[in-house]
Amino acid sequence: MENLIAIEGKEKYQYKDTKSLIEKFINKNYFDMSKEERKIELEKKTVANTMLNHIKVITLEKETENFDEDAFILYDEITYILSMLKFNKIILLEKTDANIFGKYINKENIKDNYIIINKFANEIMKKYLKNS
Repeated sequence: MENLIAIEGKEKYQYKDTKSLIEKFINKNYFDMSKEERKIELEKKTVANTMLNHIKVITLEKETENFDEDAFILYDEITYILSMLKFNKIILLEKTDANIFGKYINKENIKDNYIIINKFANEIMKKYLKNS
């Protein structure tokens, strides 16, 4: 099994790393885009995923650990994915020892092979934005 398992509706996808996850859920050419093109792509995807549910979107210009936990946070591709998880647009499981998103959470009491990252999305986002 791969490090990450994403569940979207009835479909399941497996990924070895965040790069392949981002290429699936944002754009397959995301890492070939300029910084400006990436920003536009993230904005388009965010609108598409928040408009129907009337989810508040906050665009951050710099790292901060203070943000509205009830909003979709748009800073970069990682906060986009974490916001997708927070609003259960996708479910993400991570192999416990993979330390991709899990590196931001305390795993000492987790005995399972996989962690449901959605449960920790705000906690991970705070630590990620503080340390990015």
